[in-house]
Amino acid sequence: MNKRVIWIAIVVTFIKAQNIDMYLSLIHEGQIVAVKEQVPELMSKYPNDPDVWYLKALITTNGDEALEQYQLLLEKFPESKFAHEAAMKVGEYYFSRGLYSQSARHLKIIPLKYHKSHNVQRAVDLLLNSFDATGESDSARYWISYIKSIHPNLSLNKYEHDLNQRKKPTPKKLHKKEVVKRPYTVQIGAFGNINNAERLKLQASQIGYNVEIHTVESNGKKLNAVRIIRYASKKQAIKVGEEIKRKLGMNYRVLYRP
Repeated sequence: MNKRVIWIAIVVTFIKAQNIDMYLSLIHEGQIVAVKEQVPELMSKYPNDPDVWYLKALITTNGDEALEQYQLLLEKFPESKFAHEAAMKVGEYYFSRGLYSQSARHLKIIPLKYHKSHNVQRAVDLLLNSFDATGESDSARYWISYIKSIHPNLSLNKYEHDLNQRKKPTPKKLHKKEVVKRPYTVQIGAFGNINNAERLKLQASQIGYNVEIHTVESNGKKLNAVRIIRYASKKQAIKVGEEIKRKLGMNYRVLYRP
C-alpha cells in the first residue's frame, strides 16, 4: 500500500512538472491568455508549489504586483527551480525603473548563488551597468575582480577597458563668496541614523556631486539631512534632483537656503 501511494505521488509530480514546462512554452509562444485561464486551478491544486508561484508571477501584467510575487518566491523558496529566474526579473524591473542601487543588490545574487544559471552573464552586465549609472567605479572594479575569480569564462574585458579609460570625477569646491549667489540646495534624504546619511552622501559624491550633511529638527527629532549644494536657480536644482532620482532612486526636495 505504501509503495502504491509513493508511486502515485511520483507520477503526479512528474505530470505537474511536465505541465509547468508546457505552460512556459505556451507563454513563450505568446499564448498568455490561455495560460492565465489555467493558473487559478493550478494555484488551487498546488498552493505551496514554487513552480506554480513563478508561473503566476510570469503572467501577471501589473509590474508592481509581479515584483511582489517574485520577491515572495525568493523569500520562501530560494532554492527552487525558478528562483534564479525570479531574481533576474526583480533586478531587471528595478533597472528598467532607473533604480540602479536596488537593481544591483538583487543582480549580485545570481552570480554568487545561482552559479549554473543561464542568466549569469546578463545579470553581471546589468550589475556593472548599474554601477556605471551611479558612478560607482570602485564598486565596479571590485565586482569585476571577484566575479572573474568565480566565473572565469564570463566576458568582462569591455568593462575593464572602460574603467581604465575613465577618470574619477572630482567635485568642484565652492568658495565662500559663491554661496550667497547660489541659494538653492537639493535634499535627497534625512535620517536619524548618521551611518545611513553617510552612506547616501558617499553614493552621491561618487557620481560627482558636492554633498553635505546638516543636522535638522523635525517634530522634535534630530535628523541628519543629506543635501547637494549649491545652485543659482531653482530650475538648476530641480534638474539635479531629477538626475539623482534617476540614478539613485531617491526622492528629493529643493530648498531655498541663502
